[in-house]
Amino acid sequence: MHKPNTWSLTEQELADLLAWAEGRQDRAVRLKIVQDAMAGLSVSRSAQSLGVSRPTVTAWRQRYAAQGLAGLEHRPRSGRPTRIDEADVMAATLAGPPPPQCAWSARALADHLGLSHTALGRVWQRWHIKPGVLDSAVVLPVEPPLPCHRPELLAAGAYADGGSYVVVAEAPPTTRSRVGAAAAEERQMRFAALTAVMRQAQPKSAGGPDGVQRAPRGGQPDTGHAHEPGPNPRASAASLPFVGRWAGRRIHLITWGYPDGSKGVFGGAQQHIAPTSMSWSATVCLMGQLELHHQPQRARVALDTLADTARAMSEAAPGTPFRWLRESRGEAVPRHRAVHRAFDQMELGSFNEKLVIEVVRVAGSLSRVEIAQRTGLTPQAVSRITRNLLTTGFLEEDERRSTGKGKPRVPLKLRPNAACAIGIHVDPEKITHVLVDLCGNVRDRRCLAVTPDSDPRSCLGWMARTTTEAIGSAGPLGAKFLGVGVAAPGPLDTHEGVLLNPPLWSKWGEFPLRAELSRMLGLPTLLEKDATAAAIGEQWLGAGESSADFVYLYLGAGAGSGAFLNGDVYRGATGNAGEFGELTAYALDRLTAEGGPVMVPECAPMSAVVARAAEAGLPLPDNEAVYDAVCSAAAAGDVRAVDAIRGVARVVARGAVAMTDLYDIDLVIVGGPAVLPEVAELYLSEISRAVNRFPVASRVRTVRVTCSTLSASAAAVGAAAGVFHMTFAPRLRTHNGVGV
Repeated sequence: MHKPNTWSLTEQELADLLAWAEGRQDRAVRLKIVQDAMAGLSVSRSAQSLGVSRPTVTAWRQRYAAQGLAGLEHRPRSGRPTRIDEADVMAATLAGPPPPQCAWSARALADHLGLSHTALGRVWQRWHIKPGVLDSAVVLPVEPPLPCHRPELLAAGAYADGGSYVVVAEAPPTTRSRVGAAAAEERQMRFAALTAVMRQAQPKSAGGPDGVQRAPRGGQPDTGHAHEPGPNPRASAASLPFVGRWAGRRIHLITWGYPDGSKGVFGGAQQHIAPTSMSWSATVCLMGQLELHHQPQRARVALDTLADTARAMSEAAPGTPFRWLRESRGEAVPRHRAVHRAFDQMELGSFNEKLVIEVVRVAGSLSRVEIAQRTGLTPQAVSRITRNLLTTGFLEEDERRSTGKGKPRVPLKLRPNAACAIGIHVDPEKITHVLVDLCGNVRDRRCLAVTPDSDPRSCLGWMARTTTEAIGSAGPLGAKFLGVGVAAPGPLDTHEGVLLNPPLWSKWGEFPLRAELSRMLGLPTLLEKDATAAAIGEQWLGAGESSADFVYLYLGAGAGSGAFLNGDVYRGATGNAGEFGELTAYALDRLTAEGGPVMVPECAPMSAVVARAAEAGLPLPDNEAVYDAVCSAAAAGDVRAVDAIRGVARVVARGAVAMTDLYDIDLVIVGGPAVLPEVAELYLSEISRAVNRFPVASRVRTVRVTCSTLSASAAAVGAAAGVFHMTFAPRLRTHNGVGV
């Protein structure tokens, strides 16, 4: 057949392809994937236009290249009846498609999951889902049916004989999230990672599965439960700690493998019997997705602890039951970083205005009373400052909320159109350009493919033209433009704005990027190390928004780290803090004869994964999507691909241990182009295991390892967030100009 990178079909082959897809809407996406390849479109452009993931495009291209039309057919799973796991389908629906699409169409999702359009429609109908509408109640088809408006996952457990349970309750109205739903990239990342790790949570000696076939992407059918008599549900419910822990809430207990005759209300919980069409592990993932829609800040911590508990099952003795219990409401909230306290002197008015913007940004929305409580400002000062910020358009009123007796409070929130900034990530493989509003929404995104030999002047010209076009197309928002942030791989001289012979870029040398771009645009321009920019982005817009101390581990063509310490970004004296490669070399004792660090190949994660996979004998395409192909193979369970990624992740994890010991942090955020959703769990599990095992202070410090909420666009969005941080972060200046 055809090589994946040579797509010239004969007239007969093209006619056969068109005849195969004629009248079959469920085959339209696969047809278009092949046609895009014939037209020379890259994997990324094809995936973006079709609203599917890059690994999906890569997989169908490879299958057609190897097998022709037969490769485009969905493969039945051996040894199981083809029954759909409806909970998994619903979790995939809520996770959403790759950008720029906002919601799955029935056609695109059906093809993505390998289902017929009709089967998907029946699932959506049973669960009361309408295409494109994700904020309505989901009705679980359990017995009795369970409507879920704003569910909160409280507990989950599974036993070796097949019995399992999930405990949920509606989130109290007083805890309604003050920020919007988690971004689509975060939902997709967490869906893929949690799906992978929950498969480890089923006790090893569990009996045969219930015949449910998992819909997505070629993995093994779920073995979450067997519908055989399990532990006595009445005894189990009585022994579960949620009975007294969540007193006063209406608790729902969904069970698998328990006798139907024992259903009812017991132990303070309403029991629901799960059908064979929804698995236990997928239902857990579904509840996580629902929480990410209505209370993302609370969900992140809970889902990370759930994943850690599930990872521990891989090393548990056979028959060990899986039990996870959500921390109590007060303990589950992440440790908030200390904010500056206010100063009421007249000359510090600008500081106090920035302080108000800061606390509102972190919380999502706050009433004036809450602002005064969190900042230490007097009510009179808060009234004056918020009036000014409302007049200038930085704040706007949110929906009124009642707190019991008295007049409902009017919360205030940031106004997205109050300001915008450009973020540019300069990478050896791709330049990413985004326009971001004050609330972190990406209003414009453009990319330019580059190579190590690309001319820096032509790249600079593209950046300048794209910036002008993006500001012009933003309409009134463009008039509120603050500046340009550029993220680039180190080493660099941030004082002079110069790249210092970045690795993998032979043509750039010592290029004065900041000065040249600022001159061409006539606009203020910041230059930041890419990993540091990503850390700023996560603190302003993502997983680090409530943390005072964390490290962002950026994995892509190279590996780097950025740190937020004591509530502010840590750059070091020259802007090159967090040199990850050298720390990894010292941690692994990979030194030169003189004792200096050597280059660690695994600190270029993407190329190292490809090299290991090829060495193991994994067939790889000879094109730009080679790393995606390895990730697709790993997602499908190919041991060679899985071992290649795990091997690189273990080396990277040793560098993460060094960062953890150096900074004494309890949060590590992992992201970047290498951390694709389908393999994120492989990276997270290895890093989490290492940073909680090897550090000296591991007995007194548990490190939470989580995926980036900004994913592959973290550096570009973070570069724009750096402009916001420079403009709005509250700082006082000492006599020598150093911020405190």
